Amino acid sequence: MRLDPFGQSYSTDPATVWRHLLDSGERVAYDDELDMWLIAGHELARTVLADPRRFSSATTLTPMQDPHADAAAILARLDMPPVTLNADAPTHTRTRAALAAVLATTSLRTEQRWADLVRRHAEHFADHLAHHLAATPWPDVDLVELFASRLPLSVLLDILGIPADDMARIAAWADNFAALFWGRLDDDEQISAANGLLALWDFCRDIVVLRAGTHQDGQPTGLIGDLVRYRNGDDNRLTLPETSALVLTLLIAGWESTAAALTHALEYALSDRIRWARLAADGHYASIHTEETLRHSPAIDAVLRVTTTDVDLDGILIPAGSRCLVLIGAANHDPGVFEQPGTFQPGRARLGQHLSFGAGPHACLGAALARLYLSTALSILARRLPNLTRADGFAHRYRTSASMRQHTSLPATLGPARCPVAHGQLPLVGQS
Repeated sequence: MRLDPFGQSYSTDPATVWRHLLDSGERVAYDDELDMWLIAGHELARTVLADPRRFSSATTLTPMQDPHADAAAILARLDMPPVTLNADAPTHTRTRAALAAVLATTSLRTEQRWADLVRRHAEHFADHLAHHLAATPWPDVDLVELFASRLPLSVLLDILGIPADDMARIAAWADNFAALFWGRLDDDEQISAANGLLALWDFCRDIVVLRAGTHQDGQPTGLIGDLVRYRNGDDNRLTLPETSALVLTLLIAGWESTAAALTHALEYALSDRIRWARLAADGHYASIHTEETLRHSPAIDAVLRVTTTDVDLDGILIPAGSRCLVLIGAANHDPGVFEQPGTFQPGRARLGQHLSFGAGPHACLGAALARLYLSTALSILARRLPNLTRADGFAHRYRTSASMRQHTSLPATLGPARCPVAHGQLPLVGQS
């Protein structure tokens, strides 16, 4: 089994690559060019993700390509400790407990705590997009630039308690994070991305130290304040560097992956006027459209694990110390679990079994918040701009990456204002 994660096919049509891998019948195989074991198929991917004892997450943030010497020297100065994303037990267990204590992790608590905030930000950016469309002398806009990328970061800064004035520089620092670890950059790009990551780490560390020193009469706000209070000066619960690392993790994971997922959801919604009309009128449809987007086009479609011991997986012996690329996208397109997996079909059977938020002890704690982002943003934008549609000539193009599936752009325009269905009656979900 071969995979070229940086090739033209994977950067334009990853689903076809996943189908070929699954159709080969070889669900566990060594790729000597990548020097990795590829894990395809739903059951095997879930097995690996749910077994941190044999499949370690410690190297999750190890670059796919050997970094340039100057970039490596910059990264060597990054004294960020491992936390939830790239740690194993007991560090993972302790830092995940800290994050779970301050996050709303259920749908109900997330709705109660952050629905109004997400709605306000979504309305603001929807209005901004509408005004831009009304004012521009040309008809097309890029939804990645003007909506999908800005909205999640704006909400996240508000939740963390970071001033909105910092948004531009945080975005600049974090923009190449995924490419640094999972992409293919030239030497200058690697150095620039490494410097950006170091600057972001310094920012997170400084703001946490500042908030931790705040006098009792001026308690720090947002999730940063919640983490500081959870820590309560006790390094056995959480150290200040670990607190800073959690903030950086939230910024990166909570922004880029959500922005990517929102763009995927917009692409499928805008390709069909009936879907767009449903989003404006039906909150349930917004939820299942979001869920099918997560299954069909996961923002994180591969994750890295390393075996801690020799492992027999599906009758194949994987030696200890082997890097394993778990193909989430292929797992979500396994025909043994999802009928006609290449078809975008909201409301399909077994939809909740997708692995886009992982599985086991490392399952994403921000899943409920991500779902709230997506469904709220889709509904509000569909109501605000009912005749928004994809621009002519749109073609899939994703940033080159072995893990993060991000559109380079999503051009949209205003179509004719007309009712997409007869008599104003929306068809049933199963009729798409």
